[in-house]
Amino acid sequence: MSDFLLRDAAPFSPETWAKIDGMVVEVLKSSLVGRRFVDMVGPLGWGVEIAPLTGFDKIDGAAVAKDALYIPLKELSAEVVIKAKQLAISAATPFALDLGAVAMAAVTLAKEEDKLVVLGLLDAGKKNTVAMGDWDVFMNPFKAVVAATAKLRTTGFDGPYALVLSPAKYAQLASSMQQGRKELDMVEKVLGGGILQCPIMPDDKAMVVSPKGWNFDMVVGQDAVTAYIGNEGLDHRLRIFETLALRVKLAGSICVLA
Repeated sequence: MSDFLLRDAAPFSPETWAKIDGMVVEVLKSSLVGRRFVDMVGPLGWGVEIAPLTGFDKIDGAAVAKDALYIPLKELSAEVVIKAKQLAISAATPFALDLGAVAMAAVTLAKEEDKLVVLGLLDAGKKNTVAMGDWDVFMNPFKAVVAATAKLRTTGFDGPYALVLSPAKYAQLASSMQQGRKELDMVEKVLGGGILQCPIMPDDKAMVVSPKGWNFDMVVGQDAVTAYIGNEGLDHRLRIFETLALRVKLAGSICVLA
């Protein structure tokens, strides 16, 4: 790993690299939404640049795979600078190196991945919609989700289903209650696959998906890793990067509430 990431060129101890890597993993695990419901293929390595995308159809009554298209894996990255003074302070005092900047860069990378994956699914499902309705009215969220799951099921996409929505829309749903009935609980029971809040989802949309690997998945070449770019004077610049592609094979498995 250190050969192409140039980590040996950095004036960091193995312990410091371990802390940097640990911070990146911790932030990505807590921040990423797409990976919580989208199947992942890989990681396959940085050298993998394309992935086959196979669609499906029916010909003469038989289900058949279409010829594969090859799509490129996209590189996503975020950079961070570690100040030499911070290194000196951590070496000469009881205070450990503060990796808040690394955490900020990892959050940025997580947002970029979810833009590619979550918003990519939202775009793929834009032709398969149901009315969202006014979520300030009790039972309207439940009715919209039931309509979406019914549409998916009648077109051959079974549950359990997952609902992806913005934090603001989730707050509306979570606060909806009447005569002791929580609408959130009712919606969760219909879905069976959970409700996920995603900060990059628009407030005026949500989506219900059948998250099976044969419907859609994501291919990861290089999973998130930190490389040493070089020094800038006495300071040091790092890049956290990954390569991936979203593969939507059956767009009908995504129903957008709008």
